[in-house]
Amino acid sequence: MRTSPSANDKPFVSIMVLTFAVFLILAGKLVELQIVKGSYYRELSSRNHIRSVILPAPRGIIRDRNGIILADNVPSFTVSLVSVEFDPANTELLAELLYMDLPVLMERLDAAESNPYRSTQIKTGLTVEQAGRVADNMYRLGGLSVDVLPRRRYSFGPSFCHLIGYVGLADSTRIFEGELSGRTGLERILNDELVGTHGIIREVVDAHGRVVEKFQEGDLEPVPGESVVLTLDSRLQLATDSLIIATGHQGAAVVLNYETGEILVLSSVPGFDTNLFIGGISSANWNTILGDPGKPLLNRSWATAYPPGSVYKIVSAAWLLESGIVTESTMPDPCYRVFHFAGSDFRCWSTHGRLNIVGALVQSCDTYFYRTSMLGDMDEMAEFSRGFGMGEPVTDILPGEVSGALPTRELLNELFGQGGWGLGNLMIASIGQGEVLATPLQVAVTAGLMASRGELPALSILRDANVAERAWDTNTSEENFRIVREGMRQAVSSPRGTLFQSMNYLPVEVFAKSGTAESGPYEDHAWVTGYIEEPLPVAFAVIIENGGHGGAVAGPVAAGIIEEILEDFNEIE
Repeated sequence: MRTSPSANDKPFVSIMVLTFAVFLILAGKLVELQIVKGSYYRELSSRNHIRSVILPAPRGIIRDRNGIILADNVPSFTVSLVSVEFDPANTELLAELLYMDLPVLMERLDAAESNPYRSTQIKTGLTVEQAGRVADNMYRLGGLSVDVLPRRRYSFGPSFCHLIGYVGLADSTRIFEGELSGRTGLERILNDELVGTHGIIREVVDAHGRVVEKFQEGDLEPVPGESVVLTLDSRLQLATDSLIIATGHQGAAVVLNYETGEILVLSSVPGFDTNLFIGGISSANWNTILGDPGKPLLNRSWATAYPPGSVYKIVSAAWLLESGIVTESTMPDPCYRVFHFAGSDFRCWSTHGRLNIVGALVQSCDTYFYRTSMLGDMDEMAEFSRGFGMGEPVTDILPGEVSGALPTRELLNELFGQGGWGLGNLMIASIGQGEVLATPLQVAVTAGLMASRGELPALSILRDANVAERAWDTNTSEENFRIVREGMRQAVSSPRGTLFQSMNYLPVEVFAKSGTAESGPYEDHAWVTGYIEEPLPVAFAVIIENGGHGGAVAGPVAAGIIEEILEDFNEIE
């Protein structure tokens, strides 16, 4: 006969049932942890140890020839993020803390996801207050860190913006997401030298990406990039910028040492502040730059070609002499202001009467060149001009340098068709109009070649750098150099010279040529080019866009540049 459990047995049964229930719960949890969510917790556990963080290296410093810093680095609060450790639910909170527009932050977070285990720079240049706000909330923002990292700084942003350029987020990630790389100018061209070698620190983090402690073993200090010294003189360039700004027009100027080939000034006015581009330019600042009627993004020194006008006559004069079309004593029919040819009127800017080639340069007589150039050959003049630096780049380092243009039969056939052009194109080209285009740098090279009698060294922008030799095929005799140089000297010293009023007062001998280049429906461009021999052998070119007459507008700017050189030549030398 079966008996029912006694009252003493009931607690034992209850304990057994409870124990079995607990066992089932633990077994179920174990199945969940090891099987259902095993991969999740294994990944979480694997991140609960040491994290490597990339430390960007300070970029190399860029200095001018006198050691003045043009680009360096300053300590900057930077917020970085490891994507896999960041909870997207905190995106709006992070945007609020960083004062970032949500779409901009989302873009950076998307970039971070491409390398989820690496540190991505989210925002740089934070104030102490902003960095503090983020640090106070890091307990709920896994994967986030606030560090003091080097930030690029440009001492004279607008003055050297086109040459030095600026840095931005790298196009392709080679080292770490958020890596800064040169985007324009020398920052881009010399990026491999300037970038340096990144460092690494190791941190012990918990499963939520919060730093527990520093792990010193295996840390590597960042190695700064190489420093660069330019041939430019920053004080002379800043003074040149001011002289151009004072005209109320856009413009450019180039100054170079024709004995060493060193470029001293590459001025383009107006410019833009390159500091605005570091870490990404805001829409408001970008729209302001784009809307500026002065077009500050336009590099006028070597990346914009203009009709050179009468400054080109120093080349066409040398060509006329070398080709035997004229001699120093050749005096064609007089200039009556208008030259009638083939049913067209070719105008001169004044009535000059009968002149030889020196007088034609002194007074910049167009008619002289009309009458004589028509006896020559289009292709021969173009080939001769290339020997004086026209029609092709004159350096192998300046970013975006353009070639300019020289009219040839082939080019004119492309533009106007076979038979669609004639002798008039050659006549117009001889005075630097029509299809002739040149950059201020090319025009300065032309003056340097005239000053050095064709012995100008290869141009350099980096001081103490090895520069390959360059031979300029000027194909001009010593005698013909003398004749053209005499015309340039008298253009300044003779009361009839186009530069007498603006440059003759200078206490040194100046050899120069003015130019007034037509610019379609707008006011003419004002040009001056030339050189001095003492106290420093420098050649120069100045263009003032839509400034009017070269001697009256560009002449005073060129004179001001020479005065600056005379005042500071010991430091420029």
